[in-house]
Amino acid sequence: MITPRDVATFRSVIERAKLYVLVTHVNPDGDAIGSQVGLGRYLLSMGFEVRIVNQDETPHDLRFLEFDGPFTERYDASRHDGLLDAADAIVLVDNSAPDRLGRMEAPVRARTAKTLCIDHHPTRGTPWARNVIDTSASATAVLIYELVREVGGTPDRASAEALYAGLATDTGFFRFNSTSPRAFRIAAELLEAGAEPTRCYREVYERNTLAYTRLLGRALASASLGEGGTVASAGITIGMIDACGAAGVDTSEFTTPLLAIDGVRVAILFRELPGGKVKVSLRSKGELDVSLMAAEFGGGGHRNASGIVMPGRFEEIVDRVSARAVTLAADGR
Repeated sequence: MITPRDVATFRSVIERAKLYVLVTHVNPDGDAIGSQVGLGRYLLSMGFEVRIVNQDETPHDLRFLEFDGPFTERYDASRHDGLLDAADAIVLVDNSAPDRLGRMEAPVRARTAKTLCIDHHPTRGTPWARNVIDTSASATAVLIYELVREVGGTPDRASAEALYAGLATDTGFFRFNSTSPRAFRIAAELLEAGAEPTRCYREVYERNTLAYTRLLGRALASASLGEGGTVASAGITIGMIDACGAAGVDTSEFTTPLLAIDGVRVAILFRELPGGKVKVSLRSKGELDVSLMAAEFGGGGHRNASGIVMPGRFEEIVDRVSARAVTLAADGR
């Protein structure tokens, strides 16, 4: 749970700042956008000025959260560095690691003295002036909701919808091990405030493009099993993406059917990126901790859901990470 110290930290910022810039990690997901919109709407209701600036655009399946503002802006140094200078407070949500800010790392790092970080991920060390970090929370949206309520705020319908989307997507719609009684209590309160779970699920998971579906098919066709059927992996090359017309497609859920294979305990998706890099998405069941494995390769995340971005040849990275995953599945470490 958040502590009185966390509330005091949050209160100290909102009592003196007037212009806020909200930022998050590269390739923002539901928890990132939901937390930004939920917090942004509260700050707007208090009469403050709020701008949301991210390196990457909001994915199409999350744009419904911005139907009533505030709206995200894609970072442009010529337009936004001056805004960062003018801001009374920069609030970094759903991310505590500077290297996950992408092109925004340098400009935000240069202004750490006025940055508040609110996150639920394990930290690798934070340079930010103020931090509210609770790894027991199922999502950053949980922390935003609790902080706002502790200072007397009440979410309107749009805020409730955004925070519910953040919580629901980060828990796999309440099926991941991170789901807790605390998460269900907050979900119920968000529904009472106007969130619509059916609409949220439909917008997030039932608006796939034909390109997405074709790429998913190709990825699953490449799937293979290792370590006696306990490790499932699949790969997506740039050539596959081009052939499907799937540039920019979010592949974060591609691991779900891999992990659903009977007997599989670890699922891995390898996605080739431009510039000689590979994105590795790791998922696991039960007590198998893929975050420790991810950290060995410079990545991070949660026990059952982590990621890595690695430079190198696609085939070599597949071999290295797959070998380590076999060890994890066999020994549990």
